[in-house]
Amino acid sequence: MPTTDDKYKILLVDDEEEFLAATSQALVRRGMDVDVAPNGVTAIEMVNRKRYDVVVLDVRMPDIDGIEVFGIIRSKQPGLPVIMLTGHASIDEAFQTSRNGIADYLTKPIDMDDLAARVRQVVVQSQQHRRSEHPPVEVVGLDAAIRVMLIDDEAEFLDSMNRVLRRRNMEVVTAASGEEALALLKENLADVVVLDVKMPGMDGLGVLKRIKRRHPSVQVIMLTGHPSLEAAMESVKLGANEYLKKPPDLDQLVAAIYRLFECRQDLLERQRAELIENIRNRFPV
Repeated sequence: MPTTDDKYKILLVDDEEEFLAATSQALVRRGMDVDVAPNGVTAIEMVNRKRYDVVVLDVRMPDIDGIEVFGIIRSKQPGLPVIMLTGHASIDEAFQTSRNGIADYLTKPIDMDDLAARVRQVVVQSQQHRRSEHPPVEVVGLDAAIRVMLIDDEAEFLDSMNRVLRRRNMEVVTAASGEEALALLKENLADVVVLDVKMPGMDGLGVLKRIKRRHPSVQVIMLTGHPSLEAAMESVKLGANEYLKKPPDLDQLVAAIYRLFECRQDLLERQRAELIENIRNRFPV
């Protein structure tokens, strides 16, 4: 997200060339960094390739309408704010009762100062929301911090590993039980989960099974203080991506997290490519 010294990065999506040109120029004059997309397919591709602070999206477009584009963006990047535009006031009224996470909704024609103000407002709100969920971390060499969830019933272990991983520029969420972890994953999906096998209540294998059923792209590292062939085989069968002895060698654990993060990014990229191809097949140019 931008700091006070950075330009807001905006993706403007509309099939009207004159509107794209005039609006992008107006926002650039107001100190913003603007990319444009003339249709929904292009917009989805651009969002997949580059990070934006906000998407300004027209409702009515010929290939995929803005509602469907919003749904795809929302499913892939739930934290990315989207401002919807419409030239039809009746749609505005309908959306006021069912915005489903849309950051704002504006009716054309739009006053450029108003649009710029709304962009700044939704970006600031998004920043505040993220800060309330995760303390800010410095990101070096990556487009985004790796999101790690630590699941263990030992408070000292969680605290020490939390500090270790945050020093390596990772976003860390901790959970002291399987039930807590599954609830947190519904709101904040992790890239990599580091999961203890032995826990009271729901054990690590039970948590692993549920994570892989609900969030198959999430990579899971199993930790155990008592490694056994049977537990290792069962972990593999349930979809574990790594199996390490506890306490883990820190360099080995960090290397595994980075490797599995790259594996997840590759998997998501393939899924996005398949999605784009399916959309192209449904809406041929």
